[in-house]
Amino acid sequence: MRVRTRKDHLLRITTLGCSALVAVVAAACGGEQTPPPAKPEPPPAATPAPTPTETPTAAPETPPPQPTASASAEAPKPTEERPPVLMSSDKELQSIFTMSPGAKLELGDDSGRAIFRIREGSLGSPHIITFKLDPKGKSTGVPIGKIYRLLVQIENSPDLPTLETLDKPFEFSFPAGNKKDANLAIGDVKVDDKGREKITWTVVAPEKIDDSTGMAFFKIKSIGNYFMHVTAKPPTEAPK
Repeated sequence: MRVRTRKDHLLRITTLGCSALVAVVAAACGGEQTPPPAKPEPPPAATPAPTPTETPTAAPETPPPQPTASASAEAPKPTEERPPVLMSSDKELQSIFTMSPGAKLELGDDSGRAIFRIREGSLGSPHIITFKLDPKGKSTGVPIGKIYRLLVQIENSPDLPTLETLDKPFEFSFPAGNKKDANLAIGDVKVDDKGREKITWTVVAPEKIDDSTGMAFFKIKSIGNYFMHVTAKPPTEAPK
């Protein structure tokens, strides 16, 4: 059995001390150290939201100035009629007439002419119109001058309608001689279901009588199946 000597004991302490010292030196100088954890980056500062700006409110449109009651409107310009179709005959005139142009019919001879004028726009559709002398025509009382016959027909139809003007009245001029009370007798002929004629008479006062020419001027609102003549009978209605 080996007896440990003082030398052996010192050697062991020295050995242990060196080992510990080596371990400390290795830890301090040569050993790897674990790096400290990285500090997290601070979050980016929040961008402040833009302050909303108020949208300017559009000013209401100023309404256009209204015309005052004192402002006078421009008067419409009168429409001029086209020249009428001229027709003349000693005994009879017949043709198709429509809205435009107008017509002026002269019937008779140098001993006296009657004039029938259709103003432009008076008729709404084409019609056959006959204006003629009728020596055997009907009259109311003793006629002054001649008896005239007026017929209004629709083409390809037996009907004899009565047409009321759509615009200006129909105009007639008849020789009246020197009569100051010359009126126009209009006999409206109607035919019943049995073919019998019935005449209704109307006497119209003139618009004027021209003393220099001896012509009496009349205006009526409608034309149809008529007998017409000048009469001394008093009017049954005022001029139209």
